[in-house]
Amino acid sequence: MFSVYGSSGFYKAPVSKGLLGTSVVTAVALNIPLQNYQPYFIYTTHQILQKQQIWRLFTSKLAFLDMKDLFICSLLIYYFRIFERRFGSRKFASYLLGTGLLASLLELLCLYVCQSYLDLDIMSVPSGPLCLVFPMFVPYYYDIPRVAMTTILGVPVTGKTFTYILGLQIASTSAESRLAAVCSIVAGLLWRLNFVKLQTIIQIPKCVAKVCDVTVGRLLKSSPPKNTRLPMGATLELQRQEQLDRLEQQMLWSTFQNPNHLPNGNAQLQQNLFQGLFGNNNIQENLRQRYNTGAAQLENQEPEQPVSEEQVQQLVDMGFNADRVRTALRMSNNDVTTATSVLLRDL
Repeated sequence: MFSVYGSSGFYKAPVSKGLLGTSVVTAVALNIPLQNYQPYFIYTTHQILQKQQIWRLFTSKLAFLDMKDLFICSLLIYYFRIFERRFGSRKFASYLLGTGLLASLLELLCLYVCQSYLDLDIMSVPSGPLCLVFPMFVPYYYDIPRVAMTTILGVPVTGKTFTYILGLQIASTSAESRLAAVCSIVAGLLWRLNFVKLQTIIQIPKCVAKVCDVTVGRLLKSSPPKNTRLPMGATLELQRQEQLDRLEQQMLWSTFQNPNHLPNGNAQLQQNLFQGLFGNNNIQENLRQRYNTGAAQLENQEPEQPVSEEQVQQLVDMGFNADRVRTALRMSNNDVTTATSVLLRDL
């Protein structure tokens, strides 16, 4: 499982920084000074299947020609940089390369089937590296924790809802956009399942990664954040959620450290904190109920139990440091869910 939030900017995410920068520069260049070259970054089924201009399949992935797609995908790339921090730049670049190639091939196959067997008229497929962005929704769905925020007409709204809306905004533009999005997501699923050992076959060689690190990597390197306690979400909604999560974490720590002082003494302070940071009464009641329930449970707890080595190994396998895992398990009284929450928000 991965933390939803990371450090500020592109610290430890040079590949994401390069992808975002390249997308912005090429899109601006092709929409302002180099408009005459836009046809080279577009392809249709006729150009690919009849004229056999296969090179268009790759050039069309180099630049966004629609500024709306550029804006939305820039937000998604910035947000998905958390995967590069967890995977490492080399593994993340391998993931982008593998899923991008697979998505392009699936896209070409679908175009051939639609034209040859289904007699469907597919116009030009959207330009831009959508084949690199949409596959990241797969690890996002499976690995990012789902944090319920509120409900709208009975439908739960989580911290991940806004990101899904951004993806749907691009996919709903046209039938061609939906085709590109579906092919990319299928590519992400095939990579996750390690179909025909894709993860072993498609890897950035270590020597290539090292050369890129000492050359281009120096230009893309970002300095560590000066203050990691500030909200670092890509949008205002994400920052608000992170603010809420950090408040809940502070309450959790306070509960662990001072379990005897919580039931009656902090009611007014708790109310002030909630009203000062959040205006949604449903969120306030939800967190307050969880907070009071946790305090009541801790009052009836038995003395601290020894840390389970099986649980330690389970969390270490997720990529956490063993010492931090033991500390989190002791604080959470060997509750794996709470310990994971503490570890994720402490990244």
